[in-house]
Amino acid sequence: MNLFNFESYNFYLIAAGIITLLAAVIPNVFDKKRLTPPIIYIFTGIAIAFAGRKYTDFDIMQHTDIIRRVSEFVVIIALTNAGLKIKNPFAWQTWKYSFRLLIITMPLTIIAAALTGWWLLGLAPAAAVLFGALISPTDPVLAAELQTSRPSKKDLSKIRLGLTSEAGLNDGLAFPFTYFAIFMAAEGNDYSQWIEKWLYVEVLYKITAGLLIGFIAGWLLYKLIFKMTSKSHHSHISRGILSLALTLLPYGITELLGGYGFIAVFIAACTFSRNEEKVKYMDTLHDFTQEVEQIFVAFIFIFFGIYLSASMEKLLDFGIVIAALIVVLIIRPVSGWIALYRTDLSGFQKFTLSFYGIRGVGSIFYLMYAFEQTDFPNAHELIQLSAVIIALSVFMHGLSASALQKKLD
Repeated sequence: MNLFNFESYNFYLIAAGIITLLAAVIPNVFDKKRLTPPIIYIFTGIAIAFAGRKYTDFDIMQHTDIIRRVSEFVVIIALTNAGLKIKNPFAWQTWKYSFRLLIITMPLTIIAAALTGWWLLGLAPAAAVLFGALISPTDPVLAAELQTSRPSKKDLSKIRLGLTSEAGLNDGLAFPFTYFAIFMAAEGNDYSQWIEKWLYVEVLYKITAGLLIGFIAGWLLYKLIFKMTSKSHHSHISRGILSLALTLLPYGITELLGGYGFIAVFIAACTFSRNEEKVKYMDTLHDFTQEVEQIFVAFIFIFFGIYLSASMEKLLDFGIVIAALIVVLIIRPVSGWIALYRTDLSGFQKFTLSFYGIRGVGSIFYLMYAFEQTDFPNAHELIQLSAVIIALSVFMHGLSASALQKKLD
């Protein structure tokens, strides 16, 4: 009988423990430094890939389900976090600039990115539209460093508020466009056969369901916790458990009823946190969801670094790199500037809101989700192109974020 147990499972536990420890330490060590945690995690993944090359080569298409599930969970946690931060969620001032980014910048980004993929890389129409949809939302996970402050801290920054409110809603609003691409791939390019179903179900019903269920769920949870229980019990309710309930209940119910859960989670968190009397309580919910988010971000971007290292030769394809640079440096900034053109923002504020449309975990989710719905042409090209855009976004936006934060503060 062996004294030592060298089962693979035990090594996985050790690896998970090390990554969790990194998630606890790195955000504090590199707080307000040029190197953001996702950059450190990517380099860690690259180092792991070099150390054990034969164990780190994997086919993403064989693991779409687990990648989708993990990225989905990280996004909904980040959306709860974003919703809890917004001080006056139902005031027009909160949405004054992000509304323009949602109705102008997002569609322009989708169209321009789709045309770039089709013209420059020869993507099939369905693949090109999917590409435009998945890179259109500002990622609520990676954009967290530039979002508005925790619930109890006053933040008058128009930029932080704009990025927070935009990231909160546009992840859910990318879904209809993703479904447009799915219909194209599954039903054909003759949109007359399915456009009505797409409009009534994927756009009108699912968005409305997400908004309504999110509002009702957030309102009911607030009443249940703060109105139906005595004040003496409030301090005994686990903030961690409550924050998970605030995330999972609206999401699960909305998905069960066919709506967009991403929208519901964000709206539920906004509704739950709108009462300023309980702002200190909201801080603890926010802190817990942020800690959970940090753990999963570490896992995702370490594996992302492993993928980058294993696929470096394919990712450095000239056409892919040029297309990615066009999206990050031209399409999003120009689309954002167009949306904010006739506003009272300064030139610096317009540039910041336009340029910092960070791409990340949400894009990973939409890509995996679409692949599970139907077969897409150019699947591997889409993975490679999305990976390069995410990497560019992490490095370009991450390295410049600390300098921007100092200016905002």
